[in-house]
Amino acid sequence: MSTTQPVSDHESESASSDVLRVLGAFAHPDDETLVAGGLLAWLARSAEVHVVTATRGERGEVIPGDIAHLEGDGPGLAAVREAELTEALEALGVATHHFLDSLPGPAGRRPQRYVDSGMQWDGDSRVRAVPDPAAGRDAFSRADAETAAQVLAAHLRTVRPHLVLIDEPDGGYGHPDHVRMHQVTMRAAELAANDRAPMPVAQSPNADEAPWTVPVVAWVVRPESAVRAAERWLADAPERPRLTTLGRSLSVPEPDGDLASIVKPDGAVDLVVDTTAVSDRVVGALRAHRSQVQDATLLTEVSAPDGAGRAAERGGAVGWFALSNEVLQPLHARIGLRVAPGWGSPAALRGALAAAEAHEAIESGAVSAGAADGSDPRPDPGDPPGWYLGLMRAFTALMGVVVTAAGTAFHRWEPPFGLLIALVVVISSGVLARSFADRLGVLVHGAAVAATALAIAYLRPGGDVIVTDEPIGTVWLVGVLVAAAAPMVAPGSWFRDGR
Repeated sequence: MSTTQPVSDHESESASSDVLRVLGAFAHPDDETLVAGGLLAWLARSAEVHVVTATRGERGEVIPGDIAHLEGDGPGLAAVREAELTEALEALGVATHHFLDSLPGPAGRRPQRYVDSGMQWDGDSRVRAVPDPAAGRDAFSRADAETAAQVLAAHLRTVRPHLVLIDEPDGGYGHPDHVRMHQVTMRAAELAANDRAPMPVAQSPNADEAPWTVPVVAWVVRPESAVRAAERWLADAPERPRLTTLGRSLSVPEPDGDLASIVKPDGAVDLVVDTTAVSDRVVGALRAHRSQVQDATLLTEVSAPDGAGRAAERGGAVGWFALSNEVLQPLHARIGLRVAPGWGSPAALRGALAAAEAHEAIESGAVSAGAADGSDPRPDPGDPPGWYLGLMRAFTALMGVVVTAAGTAFHRWEPPFGLLIALVVVISSGVLARSFADRLGVLVHGAAVAATALAIAYLRPGGDVIVTDEPIGTVWLVGVLVAAAAPMVAPGSWFRDGR
């Protein structure tokens, strides 16, 4: 898989298909995996996934001893990280990748080569980065953002993605390149939608002639509750390693410590995707980035039948890994998303991912066989708790008493209209009872209807004769019993639980 090739005619044609198209834009090799690896792998099973990387990570630290000499050697490390990125994308299942500076720029020329800016930690913090004053003029964080945005905008018009994934505005933890890539991508989305925006020579003949409004731009985030739970689990996990494979001491994050900006309060997260099913792909991608990532481990229990449930108890953690700082981190399988203001809605985001999930289910045969013959392929909603059914059955009994009492008092109004209306109301309450409860709930409702009608007819409360010994009284008594029984034979497919 080439990491620098322009979009081909075949790719342009595929952009017009009905398959969900997703584009992820990240600053360095390994960001696609560390930030959104699970989501990209989950989507790649059914969607057309594209990734754009701004730099080649020339200023990254190097972990393994056999390539330690490349630290500080920008071109040498860039070559290694390009190869690592290719392998990681293959592991994730991503088929199309471009470096931002490989795309056509103004006047048909490629833009300047974008170089890793580097970073420093903000004092003693390990969750907050600040710019490195030693960054050169070719650093991506110092590059002309408008030119970079024009380049990416032309690519958006060619790919025409339905969903764009990027870091949140502070770059996940403040890295200047992450922040700049966020800014560039947001601006590119604006330019791509503007038919008067200046565009570089495009990758396909008609790309610059057709503006494209990205339906949803989403920031990749993590819900705070899941992060806290995962870090508490890791701190207490007896099986976690205390040393790296290179023999260096490993620490773990403080479960109650400061959090990186990628972590958001649960209420600020629009959607969480459980990517446990593709955790093996993510670990494969992490291991591909061996210059930056070490000791990536997937818990063996994740593949067990109850693996997802057990992972949920750990806040979605399915393993661990460490970077060059020797801090062991939980491997998160729950990926959060927040819709960028003005670029879609939570409902649109859910719709896009639901479409991808449904397509994958159909392709994999996971949808029940009924879908093939035209029957309803809706998923089983599961059994409600026992207390709910008990409460709803009691409610249907009460509803039967009230409706029948009212119908009995009303049935003699303007014959036969009062009688017909009363019977329709009884039938409707039975259908409503079936919706609230189940078939047993309908039986309870029917019994309440029959008991109430007979009691009023023969016990004569208050001494009044409400049901007379006339044809209309007989029709009411027989009719109300039939009306109460009618919902019991209604097809189960009419109702949500299908029973």
